[in-house]
Amino acid sequence: MCSKEEEEESAYFDCLPDALLLLIFNKLHDLKSLTACLSVSKRFNALVPFADTVCISVPVLRQSISISSSYVNGVLRFFFLNLFLKPLRCFHRLTAPPKSTTRSFDLSCCRKDGVLKIFKEMKSLHLELPSDGELGSSYGASFLQWKAGFGSNLKTCIMVGAKSFRKCSREEEREEEFMEESGLNDDELKLRVIWTISCLISASTRHCMLKQILSENPNIPLLERVVISDSNKQGMFCVGKEELVEMRNSINLQQESSLSSPSPAMERSPVPELNVKLWYLPVLELPESGYVMKGATLVLIKPVADGMIEDDGGDPLVGDEKPFIEAVREMIKVKKSYLMTMSSF
Repeated sequence: MCSKEEEEESAYFDCLPDALLLLIFNKLHDLKSLTACLSVSKRFNALVPFADTVCISVPVLRQSISISSSYVNGVLRFFFLNLFLKPLRCFHRLTAPPKSTTRSFDLSCCRKDGVLKIFKEMKSLHLELPSDGELGSSYGASFLQWKAGFGSNLKTCIMVGAKSFRKCSREEEREEEFMEESGLNDDELKLRVIWTISCLISASTRHCMLKQILSENPNIPLLERVVISDSNKQGMFCVGKEELVEMRNSINLQQESSLSSPSPAMERSPVPELNVKLWYLPVLELPESGYVMKGATLVLIKPVADGMIEDDGGDPLVGDEKPFIEAVREMIKVKKSYLMTMSSF
């Protein structure tokens, strides 16, 4: 039995207009919470599908092995060894992946018959993947973050890395000022190339994941933005409205061509031939964030087809992570940079 006070509170809540309830649902945005609201009342059940913002925390499949680290390690080992003998343009020699990384995640809610299909008014989708460990720690980076933008292929990618990333006291800051600046030697440059490759592999894997989701959910015409990040906020994959249209057109063409010649399932999307510009500082102080980076590195990446990378003083992919923003802003001021070209892989 409901008390009189509870009945009055329920009556007041029922007086709220639909527009206000939708605003609440959009602020809620978590898929589990939204689906729970479907069972609250007939009114909630009718309004929840009109929410335009959905966030999904993607779990790992229990029966599957964790992400294919053997493949990533094998690819990186291949590049590291071949960099001694061949130029950077040899990057197209990649072995076929042993298994699909997308199967490591439980994307059942995003399948054709999943709960995502009810959100036909959805404009923004955010997928948060479980952390796969520290991506850079295995390769000598204590700080490694990246953001990538895609359409049908890679548009641009920005990466910030450092061998050491820590809070620094004033005394330590004075000591850093007396350190002599030096450029990158061959071993340090090769290490940065490995960081870059590991970020590109992660980004292209998420691109392949999104293509699978879009192909199974064609009835979400209002979708304008998709972000795929991870729980430790190391990498962010971003797609806007125009890029989503480009991806859908590409998917339709692939589906039409696959009717005559079915293409094999892929673990990740191919990375096109790239222009790479790299900045380096032995020590970078971030006074706003209160951190100091040693071996600070900024990498900007664009497809060769889009031309050379210009110094425009910023990048549209920079998000809301303060150390990342500050590091990009300071590093891009450095006059000396390294230019490279990577072949597609």
